[in-house]
Amino acid sequence: MEGKTLYGMVETNNCALGGDSGGPALNGTTVLGLLSGGSGGTVCTSSSGTYRNYFTKVQTVLNERGLRVY
Repeated sequence: MEGKTLYGMVETNNCALGGDSGGPALNGTTVLGLLSGGSGGTVCTSSSGTYRNYFTKVQTVLNERGLRVY
């Protein structure tokens, strides 16, 4: 993602694999964001390197679509 600037996203160092896009970033039972992209690892192990994954904040997704949670 060199040369790209991302705003309003949450960066994590947890592992995500192909097919995980749209999955939640959770704090207990609260969804903080939806996986939007990242380093694209093929294996999740402690020795496979540093992960960088980006989550779009849930409130951003809701606002863009005119949705509210009741």
